[in-house]
Amino acid sequence: MTISGSQRKNNIINNIEYIIRSRGETKVSFSNRTGVTRATLYKILDGKVSNVHRSTITRIADFFGVSCEVIENHDLESIELIEKTIAPDGNKNPAAIPVIPQSDFISNADSRIGNLVTQYPVTWYFGDVSNMVALLVENCMNNMFYPGDILIIKRNSSAKNKQFSLCYSEEKGLFFRKKDDGIAYIPLQGESVLGTVIEERIQ
Repeated sequence: MTISGSQRKNNIINNIEYIIRSRGETKVSFSNRTGVTRATLYKILDGKVSNVHRSTITRIADFFGVSCEVIENHDLESIELIEKTIAPDGNKNPAAIPVIPQSDFISNADSRIGNLVTQYPVTWYFGDVSNMVALLVENCMNNMFYPGDILIIKRNSSAKNKQFSLCYSEEKGLFFRKKDDGIAYIPLQGESVLGTVIEERIQ
């Protein structure tokens, strides 16, 4: 889908204004949570930025819990309205889950979610959010996930058919095992299963 630069700018402005309004945020809290400076945020909302940097779009998209393409090319308010109408879980409130860098993940494997959301940026997730965190990939993992990818992980859960289990061993570090139909992954000695990949947000 090709849109004009002015339409792209309007989409970004409208989507930021929508999430600030719908999530009970303020411009200050939005800036703090996304890492977008207040000066940049105010300039974007005032229409003074004609071409928003890709890194800024990525921060905003992570906060929305959607792709950069949605932020730039679509009306998120309309999308969420449709989803609420047709989805069984459409009336669930979005929950903020902490985005933990790959290098910090093991040291925080048993940390309380409430503590993690005060230490790390957050992203939004609709659905069952019990014991949920996000993994920010820093180094290529299993030749499937690459730096910048964000994986939503349900901790201490078992993978279902064709889902990936996030595993750890001192030898391999963090890695993934896929549960194929009828074949359960049994951890080898020295390996542990940390959780299940619920959603993949690929850059």
